[in-house]
Amino acid sequence: MSREQKKIERSLAGGAPSDGEARAYLAAARRYFSGFEREARAHLEQVDRELEKLYQVQYNLAAERGVAQRRVEATQGVLVSIEEIAAE
Repeated sequence: MSREQKKIERSLAGGAPSDGEARAYLAAARRYFSGFEREARAHLEQVDRELEKLYQVQYNLAAERGVAQRRVEATQGVLVSIEEIAAE
């Protein structure tokens, strides 16, 4: 990419680049940025997989919390009943 960049800069400094020079530059730019795109897409897929795992863990923990909260409420009900019976 660097070599093509220097070539096109020289061409531009001397006027307009030829069609071949312009095509060569665009092909080099396409190759250069295609690699970045593949890398970015792979990273995005990795992040999406991690987020999906995180969402599943969050969902499971929320469900587990609901169960624990219901157990606390049920246990409190039993303890209140015991206290009422003991007070009689």
